[in-house]
Amino acid sequence: MAGCALSSSSPGKVKNSIDYLKTCYPNLAVIQGCCGKPTRMIGQEDLFQQRFSQLTKQVKQAGIDELIVACQGCIKTMTIQDQFPTVSLWVKMVECGLPKEVIGKAADSDVVFSVQDSCPTKEVTEIHQAVRSILEQLGYQVAKNRLSGKNTLCCGMGGMCGVANPTLAKEFSKKRVADFGTSHIVTYCASCTSAMILGGGQAWHLLDLIFGPVVYEQDQSAPHPLANPLKAWGNRYQSKKIVTRS
Repeated sequence: MAGCALSSSSPGKVKNSIDYLKTCYPNLAVIQGCCGKPTRMIGQEDLFQQRFSQLTKQVKQAGIDELIVACQGCIKTMTIQDQFPTVSLWVKMVECGLPKEVIGKAADSDVVFSVQDSCPTKEVTEIHQAVRSILEQLGYQVAKNRLSGKNTLCCGMGGMCGVANPTLAKEFSKKRVADFGTSHIVTYCASCTSAMILGGGQAWHLLDLIFGPVVYEQDQSAPHPLANPLKAWGNRYQSKKIVTRS
């Protein structure tokens, strides 16, 4: 399950992830759904429970043994609800091993990336370690930052702030970008990627680095689809078609 933000950002990377996982799990099933977290964040707990129960029913009817999840907000929500087993995509990638053709592909890159760790999983050290292991295997250099891992800060979009108070969200995104000592930032959350670009940083999602071209110091990130609601919804529709065909 890719999650709402990734599906709305990059249908291509959703497909890349599905194709990769099928090399590890030939019987892989794919679902597209919402964990309901946004409704919880705005205080609509009854609606959240209703939506999460629908997802739980979908998972159990499909006979899923374990749900591989790319979204950190989804993982936290599912862990709290504790209705079915979940695991991080990044942890699974380390367990399965990256495709041979991408290992070391960025060995000649002059970029030093800072990592924006996602706040929903700030206590999950296993995910932090997996992300850095993937970057190391790709060949990228990673800067150390005191405000990372368990000490990470929100990108500015947490708690639905990007919708409820866009001005505050942008201010915090700028502050977060300024926290890093490098011009290039990597995230493993689509909303974080959008926020870092909004805050003036050059930011890429981890899947961009795995399945996309090598990034160099002179490269600049493109405008993020989540900043364009029409584009985001179009991407989500394309992702749904990919999931349906999978």
